Amino acid sequence: MRANSKSIRVLAIFLLILAARMRLANAQTVSVWLTTDNQRTKLQQQASVTFSIGNGGSNPVFVDETQAYQQIEGFGASFTDSASYLLNQVATPSARIAAMNDLFTRAGVGIGVSLVRNPMGASDLARFHYSYDDLPPGQTDPALTFFSIAHDQADIIPLIQQARQLNPQLKIMATPWSPPGWMKSSGSLIGGALLPGMYAPFANYFVKYIQAYGAAGIPIDYISLQNEPLLVPGDYPGMSMDAATQTTVLRDHVLPALAANNIRTRVLLYDHNWDRPDYPDAVLAEPALLASEQVAGIAWHGYGGTPGVMWTLANKYPTKENYQTEHSGGTWVSDQVKADFEEITHVMRSWGRAYVKWSLALDQNRGPNAGGCHTCHGLVTVNNPSGAVSYNIDFYTLGHFSKFVLPGASRIYSANAAGIISVAFRNPDGSKALVAYNDTRTSKTFQVQWGNRRFTYTLSGFAGATFNWTGAQSGGYLVDARTQIQASSFNSTSGLQTEGTTDALGGYDVGHAHDRDYAAYQNINFPSGITSVSARVACVGSGGTLEFRLDAPNGALIGSVTIPNTGGWQKWKTVSGAVSGATGLHNLHLVFRGTTTIGNLNWFQFN
Repeated sequence: MRANSKSIRVLAIFLLILAARMRLANAQTVSVWLTTDNQRTKLQQQASVTFSIGNGGSNPVFVDETQAYQQIEGFGASFTDSASYLLNQVATPSARIAAMNDLFTRAGVGIGVSLVRNPMGASDLARFHYSYDDLPPGQTDPALTFFSIAHDQADIIPLIQQARQLNPQLKIMATPWSPPGWMKSSGSLIGGALLPGMYAPFANYFVKYIQAYGAAGIPIDYISLQNEPLLVPGDYPGMSMDAATQTTVLRDHVLPALAANNIRTRVLLYDHNWDRPDYPDAVLAEPALLASEQVAGIAWHGYGGTPGVMWTLANKYPTKENYQTEHSGGTWVSDQVKADFEEITHVMRSWGRAYVKWSLALDQNRGPNAGGCHTCHGLVTVNNPSGAVSYNIDFYTLGHFSKFVLPGASRIYSANAAGIISVAFRNPDGSKALVAYNDTRTSKTFQVQWGNRRFTYTLSGFAGATFNWTGAQSGGYLVDARTQIQASSFNSTSGLQTEGTTDALGGYDVGHAHDRDYAAYQNINFPSGITSVSARVACVGSGGTLEFRLDAPNGALIGSVTIPNTGGWQKWKTVSGAVSGATGLHNLHLVFRGTTTIGNLNWFQFN
């Protein structure tokens, strides 16, 4: 008996040791970086959390790296004339060195900026108006012009060269606010349109710029033909260029000029706000441009419309990519933390390969500028004349992405939860980054479910965090049909767009629905006894029906709800309908039926 007892004790100890080792093996440490809405905590590392074996939870954020979407190229801002002058000439040497390291490396507080979009000539954030091919004073003969980037050699080029040393993965986009005035109907950098007889000189302007920068050791990865072509400002450089003109100039002049000079720089179309998708749609209707590998995709700005429009263009033109190339922070933004987390997350969830702010730096008076924006602010502020550099909240909110999402990363599937928006990535080294933001005023607790592991976290109101971990996913995920499923958590969609919602829990709704548009949701588990479904809808259009179908858009119909006219696109109403025949694990398709402007959907839940 004593021998048996001793054997039992040894076995028990062995089992305890084995269990402990299994727990350690199953544990996965996650580093956490936090920014709070009151800005008392800005991209600061918190206590780590640990994945443990488990499934479920009342408010899950599912992460599935087996579902990959677009590749990420970078995050950044612009070396405007103002930013370059301030960093190179006004900042003290020690402040400049620290700022450049913090902007372009990931060491310490560094955020690893990896894509910059630079003006070709003056923008509004410049000390004065200039181009690279101006006529001598009093002259009007274009033959007297002499192309030179001497202006940029003072401040812009030295800083870009330094940035490339700090971050060899840095990519550069170049965009004119205006070509030289002699090419334009206005005869000036201000206003006007490109003269038809100047299409070829305009194309050569790009060739000369790219070649000159190349001679300085700086490759230009992307160009767009015109900054904000649908805006003609009255006090700073700009130019009107409609879609038909851009199509002709690009097809017949710019692309041939690049090819003739063996230039591989790729072109982004449009370069303006999300509210006019008809413009890039019209340009890509030209077969030669759609077929051209040198036409990389579409550049978007964030001053109008919804990033969700990129879903529509990504579905329609799957060979072309989407880039968000400008949105400045500024005094008009009441809550920059909230605005940035919501928008950058939305851009990434909507097939964006890049997110670019506006100026890298401005001074304490939000200048210098030569017209245009007097209320913008940069990632950093350079005090003039002290030369001290301080970091704005934009530096930290952008850093939640740029510091942890490396060039070449892939966006992977992540769900939104009640009150929580998210976006997830798998880096080239296999590490994962999840950005989660509490889009409500009150604290929210959620569970991150990664395969068969999960952890629980609580974010205070309007706070955002980046979670970073390594390892391989084990297993998949199941969505309990009885939980509130956010409509924006779809795995794929056809015809629909997402947009920010003012409903109680924030986040994004799904809308812009026309007949037979649908959203698909994978791994929905229906326990026995499901008899009804509730859906949160809004509509000021014709209304219609929302069908719930299993496994395909035309699969088995298990139920539907009526979408009524609720009196507003953000006036929300919960509607219900009967459900039958829903058991087991299925992929679920929500199909909108009606005519046009059917309605918006925020969430749904089976009962």
